Amino acid sequence: MNRRICALIACMALLASAPASQTPSLERGAAGAWQALLKVRTTASVMHTTAHPDDEQGGVLARLSRHDGARVTLATLTRGEAGDNAIGSELFDALGLIRTEELSLANRYYGVDQQYFTTVVDYGFSKRLEEAFDKWGRDAVLRDLVRIIRVERPWVLISRFQGAARDGHGNHQAAGLLTRMAFEAAGDPSRFPDQLAEGLRPWRPFKLYVGGVRENESWTVRIDTGEYSPVLGDSFDNIARRGLSLQRSQTAGRFVPTSGPNLTYLSRVATRIDAPDREASVWDGLDTTYAGLFATLGRPLPTGAAALLAGIDASVARAAAAFTLQDPSRAAPALAEGLRLTRAVLAAIPGEDDARHVLTVKAAQFEHAIASALGLELTATAEPSGRADAAGPGTFQPSPTMPAPVPGQAFGVRVQLANRGGVSIAPLGIALDAADGWTAVVRPQVPADPAALPRHDVFWRWFRVTVAPDAPISTRPYFARDDIRQGRYTLTDPAQFGRPVSAPPLVAVARFAIDGVEVALRATVRRRESRAPYGDAFVEVRAVPRLSVSVEPASLVVPLTAAGRPFYVDVAVTHHAGDPSSGRLALRVPAGWTATPPEHPWTLARVGERAVFRFAVTAPGLDARPYVLEAVAVAAGREYRDGFERIEHRDLEPRYLYRPSTATVRGVDVAVVPGLQVGYVMGIGDQVPAGLAQLGAQVTLLDARELADGDLSRFDAIVTGTRAYAVRDDLRASNRRLLDYTREGGNLIVLYNTQEFVPAEFAPYPAELPMGAEEVSEEDSPVDILAPAHQAFTWPNRITAADFEGWVEQRGSKFFATWDAAYTPMIATWDTGQAPQRGGWLTTRYGRGTWTYFAYALHRQLPYGVPGAFRITANLLALGKTP
Repeated sequence: MNRRICALIACMALLASAPASQTPSLERGAAGAWQALLKVRTTASVMHTTAHPDDEQGGVLARLSRHDGARVTLATLTRGEAGDNAIGSELFDALGLIRTEELSLANRYYGVDQQYFTTVVDYGFSKRLEEAFDKWGRDAVLRDLVRIIRVERPWVLISRFQGAARDGHGNHQAAGLLTRMAFEAAGDPSRFPDQLAEGLRPWRPFKLYVGGVRENESWTVRIDTGEYSPVLGDSFDNIARRGLSLQRSQTAGRFVPTSGPNLTYLSRVATRIDAPDREASVWDGLDTTYAGLFATLGRPLPTGAAALLAGIDASVARAAAAFTLQDPSRAAPALAEGLRLTRAVLAAIPGEDDARHVLTVKAAQFEHAIASALGLELTATAEPSGRADAAGPGTFQPSPTMPAPVPGQAFGVRVQLANRGGVSIAPLGIALDAADGWTAVVRPQVPADPAALPRHDVFWRWFRVTVAPDAPISTRPYFARDDIRQGRYTLTDPAQFGRPVSAPPLVAVARFAIDGVEVALRATVRRRESRAPYGDAFVEVRAVPRLSVSVEPASLVVPLTAAGRPFYVDVAVTHHAGDPSSGRLALRVPAGWTATPPEHPWTLARVGERAVFRFAVTAPGLDARPYVLEAVAVAAGREYRDGFERIEHRDLEPRYLYRPSTATVRGVDVAVVPGLQVGYVMGIGDQVPAGLAQLGAQVTLLDARELADGDLSRFDAIVTGTRAYAVRDDLRASNRRLLDYTREGGNLIVLYNTQEFVPAEFAPYPAELPMGAEEVSEEDSPVDILAPAHQAFTWPNRITAADFEGWVEQRGSKFFATWDAAYTPMIATWDTGQAPQRGGWLTTRYGRGTWTYFAYALHRQLPYGVPGAFRITANLLALGKTP
């Protein structure tokens, strides 16, 4: 078991490699080959722990990886599910998939070798450490971190946070404290013994550092990330900042370069080796040579291993001396000798050993360094069925686009190994490693493997791949939760624990020999996909179901006054296969309810063809409890009960979020002014307009032209959406028209904004919304109504504190800090230990109209059917009317 774990560690990063179009230039050519050589020059390894994507100290990681050559692991507690989304409307688990991909892309700049996540979910900003443990379970997170340490066995552990109040965010405090605890627990065989039964072994890193230390405080080591690297063409800090800028859902793509020294201070808080109080590097006190490996680990040296280990150090030194910018392949023979010697030491180690883990990783790094020095390129491209049979030996045609395969489908894969270096190699064959349910058969009508592959030559193979009818759906994440209120994911495949995504189902493996040493090179099989007008993209080959079914909307509120009258549910059926399908679609409803018609027949023929069917649903009675409707499509005797959202953004691997084909219906005691016309200015993307439509409002999305010269007076209310002032230049330019609309009797509602909304410029009266504006993160925080006689609380619904119960994820964010006496603060609420906050909902009369700032999280409440949020929204929309 432990050997399989070591092998998995050694190849995980290689299997997750990005296509060339997404690979930074600093990882290609001579620069990439030199950095691969640096990796085999040292046995050092480090793990960095954080709470969320973008917490990481990217400059530190880049320096340790790209300058020191250390193996770098990043362990991130959550996937950032509860943040805002600056690039789309995806929230919660969908946003978590985006931020997972963004971090994976940023890691390619940082030089991270392996990324891990725990099973806990980001639940939003938190001020208290205790809240994190209440949501997650302290031992559950500790168990995950200990597992990661025992799998990776890093020599140095660096916590981004200290585990104290100065970390701010409660999740940050938890990450810091748990890292300290895991440092000790991972080495204790009495802690989490189930992991040891699986084959893992106790491991305590040699040293533990914490970040967040200031220059005038007690620090152990400082790292200058601003140092310029002539190999990379920039400072380590700027390289990391480019990676951070690709986390666009948080940074909106902003890149702010620096120059000169950029010092990060770390404090060593635990060690099991002798090291000075003030260190030159985090490696002080550690012998990171191969010759010193067993002594450093405190393990007995196998017979004959001393000479072999010294030979590895010498081989790497020769490789570095032979390396030239013009011809990196000169280093390959010495690297091959280093790989041969590494394998010889591995063969001499009896049983499991800490040194075996290190050398298994180094062997994989030697293989990568050899391939990089030789300039080898392995590509594996899926193509529609029949292409492999049509192509003759030596035939080359550009790969056509191909949709994602479905179970039961066959297709071809063209694998090509190109030798672009200056050293001839001996090909030993090309194969496809296939997951369960996938079979790959090489096309027999091909020439035999060549005896040699000289410079500037290629070697290729065609395969026919078949996906079994019962093969797992490999686009489905291995982690999921049933409800966004759950603080942890359930793993459908525990073997995938910690991975950003599950392993790809198809991996090409090319084997070759150099100077008699066998080397393996791996590449994920990809397919071409059009991304007009940006050309084509090559994305991982993963299977999707033949049919997907989704219910729109997934959460529906029905006013109690409408009980007995039909409401409407739309069900979309999407076809993903190349051959036609037909069947029937039914909507299953609670006992006593009716759905009309009982079912819809359908026939779909093309890939991506989609049909939407409407059902009229009648419920004899409703209350606030959830009622579940389920859509089921039947085709060829098989039932399809779920659908997926394909999450696709530029530069990111597309991912899929699966949801059951259900809708939740709640009856809400809400009165609505009939016939409301509402204009909505979409911000960073949210589902508030759909919630307004459920209240019966006619919603118009306002574009730049409508804002600039449209007839705004026709709207009973205008709402500016989440962070709209941050992302809509046209909104800021037309803000005076909105104020004029309000002054003439309109009802303007501004939902929460960040500091880009400047009240002195955009609001009717002075106020302040500072950079560090307050928020109330606890969704169950107490609420005091400050202006109970105001129309917002009396008509058309009587609003009480009960309407703030059952809220999701957070109460509100970005409150005004100060405001003119013309504003009326409407409620006060506060987190545990926080003073009452009154700046989250402010209303004022302006001319003949009403202007409201509402920083409470409607964009999170309405999509999940929170009854009180709908009642409050109905009253906000009615502020322009007279009871």
